[in-house]
Amino acid sequence: MSFIVHKFGGSCLKSESDLARIAEIVNNSEERVVVVISAFNGVTNLLLGAIDECESSGDFVGEIRAIHREISLSTAEVVETEEFARLLTRLQSDLKLSQSSHNNIRVEHRILAYGEKLATLVVADYLRRSGATAESISAEEIGIAIIGEGRQRRIDLAATSPGLLNIIQKGVIPVITGWYGSNESGEIAVLERGGSDVTAAVIARILQANNVVLWKDVEGVLAVPPRLGLQGLRIPYLGYSEASELARLGSTVLHPHCIEPVAIVGIPIELRPLHGSGNGTVIGPDLHLEQPQVKAIACAYPVRMVTIRSPIHRRASGFTLKVLEILEQHDVEAWFLHALPGSIELIIDDDGFNRPLEDLKRSDFYVEVGEVSAVISVIGSGFANWSDGFKQMMLEQECWKEGLKFINSEGPSLHFLVDKNELDGIIEFLSHTFGLIESEIQN
Repeated sequence: MSFIVHKFGGSCLKSESDLARIAEIVNNSEERVVVVISAFNGVTNLLLGAIDECESSGDFVGEIRAIHREISLSTAEVVETEEFARLLTRLQSDLKLSQSSHNNIRVEHRILAYGEKLATLVVADYLRRSGATAESISAEEIGIAIIGEGRQRRIDLAATSPGLLNIIQKGVIPVITGWYGSNESGEIAVLERGGSDVTAAVIARILQANNVVLWKDVEGVLAVPPRLGLQGLRIPYLGYSEASELARLGSTVLHPHCIEPVAIVGIPIELRPLHGSGNGTVIGPDLHLEQPQVKAIACAYPVRMVTIRSPIHRRASGFTLKVLEILEQHDVEAWFLHALPGSIELIIDDDGFNRPLEDLKRSDFYVEVGEVSAVISVIGSGFANWSDGFKQMMLEQECWKEGLKFINSEGPSLHFLVDKNELDGIIEFLSHTFGLIESEIQN
């Protein structure tokens, strides 16, 4: 039996036209459909804000109810059901609890999961009204298991499999809550933002689905991030390693952990726009090209190069482990790290380098912090023997060669540090050189 997994994010859950399009996609599928749902547009941000400050839990719950009710007449009816009201009552109770017990992670995670729970009720009801035999399914019913802490939280695929297969055997279209599951203590635990992509990928892996489609409000993965001020072209195809690297480097349309579950067994991922006729981006097996092909540019800014030295640690492995432990304690993640005996160079976000500084110094490390900079990454295929050629091309540009620091070349990417004042010029140069922006096809 063939399956297809459709995941609809919050940007695809804003209006009745969105729900109608979702119903059209589900009802026209020739394969067995599994649906994964994120919270409705803006709801997760509201929940995050309420955790930090919520003067009246009753007023807040009323606002959440209104968001779901005002989409259409049919959703207004769902909001009045006993099941929907019961979830809102629990939400209000947890909000009060969070205000009386600050920094209670268990309560905060419970609150954040309500967005997905409410959304699946609405979407499942809408699908039933359109003729589909859909049923709202929570992560608890399936037994989606979350292991790890902090940024390392992930879905335990083996522990999740039996519960999902039991649900599938019921013969309905399951509309499943994304983003969260239960940890080893049985408490709700959420993944990082965008984690519904991971839920969809894991479900596709368990079912050995033909493919998984991540529906977005964008036309696909763009070669240049919009925040850099250029109109990047849509990338028709990315290999798994290229997509993983783009996600790791901050692509907002892909979660870093959603590639691995499907890449192991070769299940393709499609990123497609909910409205319109665009083909989106397909992610599949890596293509091993002899000639280099640049597909995208990523940028991390503002960042700083931090050099850490130790007079007492002789082995690079022990030294690195100690530094990483301190960074983890302060929830600071390094973009890049280069370790040598007695010293480490790492690049971290500008707003994060101060947090672990005192602990590093107390551990007898000497810390040097560089100027605010940017990391530019070039992502593509066939880079194995091209790094020297790329470096030469960049150094031939006299206007900025003094500020370039090449970091490393690994797999599908080349990385270098640049002066913040040269960032825009270098991005524009690379975008034109490799034909990654709209203006290339207009000239």
